[in-house]
Amino acid sequence: MAVLRGTLIAIYRIQLTRVCDQSIVEIANPKVIILGCGNLGEKIGDIFAQHTNFQVLGVRRNPGEQGNFPILAKDIFADDFSAWIVAENPNYVIYSATPSTSKPSDYQKIYVDGLRKITDVTQSNNLQTRVFFISSTRVFNGSSKLEALDDHDEISPNDEQGEILGHAERITTNNGRGNVFRLTGIYGLERTMMLRLAQDQESWPANRFTNRIYDEDAANIIVKIISSKHTDAKFDLPKIINVTDSHPVELYAVLNFIRKKLNLPEAHLESTDKVVGKKIISTFLSKKFNYQFKHPGFESGYTEIIQKMER
Repeated sequence: MAVLRGTLIAIYRIQLTRVCDQSIVEIANPKVIILGCGNLGEKIGDIFAQHTNFQVLGVRRNPGEQGNFPILAKDIFADDFSAWIVAENPNYVIYSATPSTSKPSDYQKIYVDGLRKITDVTQSNNLQTRVFFISSTRVFNGSSKLEALDDHDEISPNDEQGEILGHAERITTNNGRGNVFRLTGIYGLERTMMLRLAQDQESWPANRFTNRIYDEDAANIIVKIISSKHTDAKFDLPKIINVTDSHPVELYAVLNFIRKKLNLPEAHLESTDKVVGKKIISTFLSKKFNYQFKHPGFESGYTEIIQKMER
């Protein structure tokens, strides 16, 4: 509370921080809204709610049981959604919405139309909201580069869905206050596709390089980067960050490692072709941000998953 001309008025608690001899105003309880609270969105929200001073709100069309932060039932395409965003006036929006199918029309609606609605409403209403878009390294699927693809490398989609994701990334980065988290293959306790595939070698596709990120690491990276940007005016935030453990590996190596942990014999599949596929790294995460991974490689990650499943 503060006194102004004899009247008590409520004000947000602020901190004055000295950076490079310039005073900046830092909101002590910044607000982040997560649009699309699936598995990853909920993990991000949980970390914000339990380990930071951020106010966090989640949004999804059909929220389930409430957890550590409120998740509201809202449709980003509803007529009143823009007014709601303006009224909430968040410091940060994490756009983590995903389409219900892989059809290009659904990709277009969610990743382009929905995202553009958010960037348009923040810009047209002069909100100081920074928008973070959760993208995918599918945008690299057409790359013929033999070297690893880093944060700054040009995208090269090879299908319509990848083109749409690339379009959404440009919508985000063309916004003066927009950044992209581009995720490699997410795995975790609730994501068991690779465990099922390892046990069914008849269904194995051709060998290729794969790129992974443990879901808890992905969520922690996103929270830590946003928190760093909020508290440090000098923090150099790249427009695009590849969220990956930076350890590309052959698919068959991952599957046979899982088989070994499940006490299954190693599978030997004939392959006359050389191993292809993209290799993805993030120099920003591994060398500049110096994030300490819980699982820096697939071995420790899948070991933990299998141990927990056997309990």
